[in-house]
Amino acid sequence: MAITKQALIIRHSASESLAGNYTAVLESQGFHLEPLNVFESAPRYDHFSAPDLRDVSLILVLGGPLSANDGYPALQQELAYIGDALAQAKPVFGVCLGSQLMAVALGATVEPTGGYQFGLRKIFVTADGSADPVFSKIVIPLVPTLHGESFSLPADATGLAEGFVLRRDRLYKRIHTAFRYRNSYGFQFEPQLTLEELRVWNEHLAGDYDLMGPGFDPAEEAARNIREFTRFAPFHEAQMREMLMAFLGQAGLL
Repeated sequence: MAITKQALIIRHSASESLAGNYTAVLESQGFHLEPLNVFESAPRYDHFSAPDLRDVSLILVLGGPLSANDGYPALQQELAYIGDALAQAKPVFGVCLGSQLMAVALGATVEPTGGYQFGLRKIFVTADGSADPVFSKIVIPLVPTLHGESFSLPADATGLAEGFVLRRDRLYKRIHTAFRYRNSYGFQFEPQLTLEELRVWNEHLAGDYDLMGPGFDPAEEAARNIREFTRFAPFHEAQMREMLMAFLGQAGLL
């Protein structure tokens, strides 16, 4: 199949990648994957050099340790770039930090949840999410998470799912976990995650388990995360492939 489409992959951490599941889908559909590694300019984060939007078919914005509220020059330039893409109806697929950057670019806010999630969590799909041609591909509403902040729902966006975070004061906070804006989607979870990448996270991001608070034992949570996701990964990867294919179809990219 001739390569005629370019997918820009914006990465904020060396440990967080598109992973094999989503990489295989995009390559099978004729996409050239162009990485933009924002993390390479750490710790100053002063460099963001993206291609002209006219040359990009699709933008996938991945997660990382930064906050959408950070004032780094690279993040400010990225926010402007994402905002331009959304205004031009260029399809954007935002994951975790990527979804938060989308929300901020659309005028919403991002704030700490008071807790931290690293593991499988149930999401509560809205009526709009159940009817959505893309999000409805998630038939088992259990998703891997890695975050300590969440977004408010942008104006003119459609909420697709919600969830709960256990805060460090042992109270629960209700958060938005997915939204659609025109032909773009933001996810406060990790649809691209594979078991192979989770093993990398458990090695390189082990300190994130400490952020869950004193009510959690980091070693126990790390072991549980691998144990549970080992069983769930085949189901997760299958339904997330279906969702990505539906997203590409809705965007007119198949």
